[in-house]
Parts: sequence; structure tokens; C-alpha cells
Amino acid sequence: MLWKIAWRNLWRHRGRTIIMTSAVALAYALMLVGMGLNDDGHRRMLEEAARAAGGQVLVHADEYWNTRASDLVIRDAAQVAGRVGAVDGVRAVMPRVLLTGLVSTAAGTRPALLQGIEPAAEAPLHDPAEDLVAGTFLTGDEDRPIVLGARLVEELGVGLGGRVVLTASDVDGEVTRALFHLTGVIRTGTRALDEILAYTTVEAAREAVSMDDKLTQIGVLAGDGHNPIELAGAIAAALDDLPQDLEVLPWQEAVPEMVGFTELDDAFGYVYMAVIFLVVLFSIANTFLMAVLERVRELGLLSALGLRGRRVAHLLLAETALMTVLAMGIGFAVGFAGHLAAAQWGISVAMWGLEEIEISGIDMADLVIYSEIRPFKWFMGSALVAVATIASSLYPAWRASRLAPAEAMRFFE
Repeated sequence: MLWKIAWRNLWRHRGRTIIMTSAVALAYALMLVGMGLNDDGHRRMLEEAARAAGGQVLVHADEYWNTRASDLVIRDAAQVAGRVGAVDGVRAVMPRVLLTGLVSTAAGTRPALLQGIEPAAEAPLHDPAEDLVAGTFLTGDEDRPIVLGARLVEELGVGLGGRVVLTASDVDGEVTRALFHLTGVIRTGTRALDEILAYTTVEAAREAVSMDDKLTQIGVLAGDGHNPIELAGAIAAALDDLPQDLEVLPWQEAVPEMVGFTELDDAFGYVYMAVIFLVVLFSIANTFLMAVLERVRELGLLSALGLRGRRVAHLLLAETALMTVLAMGIGFAVGFAGHLAAAQWGISVAMWGLEEIEISGIDMADLVIYSEIRPFKWFMGSALVAVATIASSLYPAWRASRLAPAEAMRFFE
């Protein structure tokens, strides 16, 4: 009977009920959509960070990541790569020769970061050939091939087939020069990368600086379900007995700024949602309190008929519980519809006018954010909304329970 009376009471003041229900439903729907977008966006940002770092785990000579010195290389690279590939959980091994130097043509000289890679090995992480806008990308048929960023090509004034001279330091610290032929042009969409990025094969890069069987870096891609941090530990153990100092870094340690950014952004997201709900809940509490003051005579009559104290409070809490169920039902429907829309079409970062955006040096301009559901997180968020909304009516219910029937009956007389 109490719940039946509570339901009827809600619709005796239809306007007030609709306003409060809409406020809770909208806030709840925004929370669900926000969680879905944040979870997917952060996951994609971290994946992009791992790709930009060169892999989920990086193997190189000790201190190379901090200094990028040309003499810090991986010796007996084939043996090291073999051991890395044999570790359980390793999906792909990507050998690289990384050279920082100058590229020159008759038109000028510019700084460049030359990456000697095996294109087939790089494909599981990221296929650079997808950014190709002219020529070919290291097909294996070219002699001393080099692929340059579009803006670098413009600054050097060189065309396909043109000669490009690389000046860099070899493993002994001696300056050396090597001739390459331009076979392709890439455009990443990031100005800074297009002005400095260059690719060649591992063999051509080794020959340019006399590296023989050495490598600068080995990138590792983890298999599904394998944690990069745990995998890094397993790889380090597999390489521990080798007669050289090697450093094994999970991408989280290689790019800590991105991890910190996502954690900070996540924290701000929670603070933002907390502020929204505080405003909504205080509004609900205030509305219920005003409703109690408007219904003093009615509540006094109920008390005089035998519905006293705690039962009056229970009636108001029942009204709040029914309104909460109704609001959350509507809010879940709206939020889930928003999730499905975002999961289907996505939200491009570029659509906000951010054609070039970098975070910790990582290009985010082409990032498209979708939405994903994490059931436990949605359940906990929903439970928090339900508890907080019902809690907002505790004080008004307590006030109603304290009304004296005799005084209430004389109210407005």
C-alpha cells in the first residue's frame, strides 16, 4: 500500500516529478556515455603511445633510451632477437637500426631520423607504407633505398630517384657518409614528423654506418592477454646471461608522460562527473525539501490517520526510490543509445578543428574515439547514482518525520 501511495504522489505533482526525473536521467546518461568514451579513448591513446615508442617492449643497449648515443648498440643481434622471439607471449619481433644525422641534396641539408627497418616485421605494430603518397616503400628491389617525409622532400628539393646523402656517426663515433636514392614519399599528417622522418632497410642502414650484425633497437609486440610489464621481465630474464648490458623497457616506462596524462585525464573526468552529480543531488534535495514544506498539511493529515514518524519518512523515501528507478531506466536507455552511436561511428579528434595535436610528442590528430562498455565500471557507477540520489532525500524525509500532527493540521489556516 505504501508503494502504491508513493507512486500516486509522484504524479500528483507531475511537473516537479518530470523535472527531477529528467535531471537524474540526463546526468546518469552523460556519465555512461562519458565512461564509454573515456575508456575507449584512453585505451587507444595508450596503444598509440606504444606504437610511437616502437613497441610494447623495447630492447636496446643499456642507457641508449636516455642518451641515444650512436655507440650504444646491440651486439650479436641475431642471437638476441632469437632469444627474445622465443619468450612466451612475444607475438612479433621488430629489429631496427636508428640513425640521427643530416640528409643532403644539391638544394640543401636538413636533420633527419633514419629508421632502418624490416617492413614485414613492422606491419603487426604499424605499417609505414600506409602513409605512402608517392613511389614505393622498401620493396626489396631498390638499391640503397630511402623514403622521406613529404615536407623533408620539399625542403631538400629532390624527386623520386634523386640522390640523398646521409651524414651520421658510426658505432666508433666517426663521421661517415652514405649515398641513398629516394624511392618513396610518406605523409604522416604531423608536421614535425614529415620534416624529419626517413626510412630505409636494416641492411642499407647497417652498411651506411658499418654496423655489421649489430642493431640499435629491438621492438617487441606482446600477444593477446600478455601484460607488457610482465613480458619485459621475462625477456630481461632470458637475456640476463649474455655478455653485454641490455636494457628492457615496457612502453609504460619508455613513455611515462602518456601514462601520467591518461591517469590525470581520468581523474579530472571523475571530478567533472562528481561536480555534475553534486549539483543535481543538491537540486533534488532542495526540491524534495520544498515539497515537504508544501505538503505539511497533507503529511499532518496522514500522521493524524495513523501514519506517523518513521512511516512518513518511508513514504518520502519510497517516492524517491520510484523516481530513481524511473530516471535511471530512462537514463540507461539514452546512455546506451549514445554508446551504440559512438561505438558505430566514432568521434574523430580532427572534427574539433585539431588537425595537428601532439601529446608527449605522440601524434593524436588521426585518433578516432569510439565507446566501450566495462560492465563492472558501469555497474559501480549505476549503484553510486542510485545510492546518492536516494540519499539526497534523507534530510527532507527526516524533516517530514518530525512534523507534529496538531501543528501540521493548522498549517495555512
